[in-house]
Amino acid sequence: MQYSVKAGDTLWRIAGTQYGDPEQWRRIAEDNDLRAPDRLWVGQQLVLRESLLQRATPNGTSRQVLHPALSAPPHLSAIEHKPSMVPGRAFFYVLADEVNPLREKVVRKVMTSEKMARELSEQLGKPIKTVPNPERFGFHPTDPLSKLPPGRHALGMKPSPYSSASSDAFGAVRIKGSRFWIDVEKAQQAGATFHDAEEILADLDRIAKKSADTRTLAKIAEVRKFVTADSEVLAKGVIPPSAIKGAASMGLTRAMQGVQIIGFAMTAADLYSAGTRSVEQHSVKPIEAESVRQGGSWAMAWAGARLGAMGSAALGVETGPFDLLIGLAGGIAGGVAGYYGFGWVADHIDKQ
Repeated sequence: MQYSVKAGDTLWRIAGTQYGDPEQWRRIAEDNDLRAPDRLWVGQQLVLRESLLQRATPNGTSRQVLHPALSAPPHLSAIEHKPSMVPGRAFFYVLADEVNPLREKVVRKVMTSEKMARELSEQLGKPIKTVPNPERFGFHPTDPLSKLPPGRHALGMKPSPYSSASSDAFGAVRIKGSRFWIDVEKAQQAGATFHDAEEILADLDRIAKKSADTRTLAKIAEVRKFVTADSEVLAKGVIPPSAIKGAASMGLTRAMQGVQIIGFAMTAADLYSAGTRSVEQHSVKPIEAESVRQGGSWAMAWAGARLGAMGSAALGVETGPFDLLIGLAGGIAGGVAGYYGFGWVADHIDKQ
């Protein structure tokens, strides 16, 4: 049976009048795949189960049908005025500090652990220096002003204006140390330049053409293999801490981006559903209301994330996982506030 929603209808009231049992409202929600059972609009078509209509009691008498004006119990009435029956829906308004998950990165491995450095030093038979936490201090080449070409750096000459990294997603397998991801765009904005494996190999070929020494040529041939295997990239200049993330920070960023994608997908689905209702009702109100809800929620999530970042900076923490967590908390708080606040506005638009 098809039922057309009337002004003042709720699933509770419809179940009471049509099934004789208001508690059956969940059946209607399930049968019609209603993701937000509290949101109904006048003229909406609902499918009702024939088997539940005018159900009889065991003694053969018709079950009393509740009057449509009968109010729903307090717990349902409260739910009706909320934008969603699932509060967790609002927590998908998350904006990662990097909206684009495909943003270009290179990975540099360095020794930050004294223990790991000692163990590697014993294996190689030479001292290994540790690097202060790059998320706080950045990466600094041995001489940022050096004119050394990339091929000479690859051959081990110092001082050098370069820091070695890899375009592989998790860094060069051959290199030992902690992984740090360098945001290419942010580093370039700070004045750094990047030189890929092809450029390094071309410079090695240039050096090889000028050399007749067999040892040098043999070393160049060996280094060429390493450059290719490591997908080596050279970063020229100082890399600021703001362009660097360690494993914990990068993992948190990826998790936030995953939630963000889910949120975008939900928003797209909600806007599509609202657009369909607008077409069916020949009214712009459904899509207008949903646009207000979604736009306001995302705007508040963005504002909350920015406020979180400002708070983190005020505490002296501008990089690292803790900074991301503060921004995440601010973004979630803003998104939740926006979802319920603008959801209230949207519901009133849709009901006009």
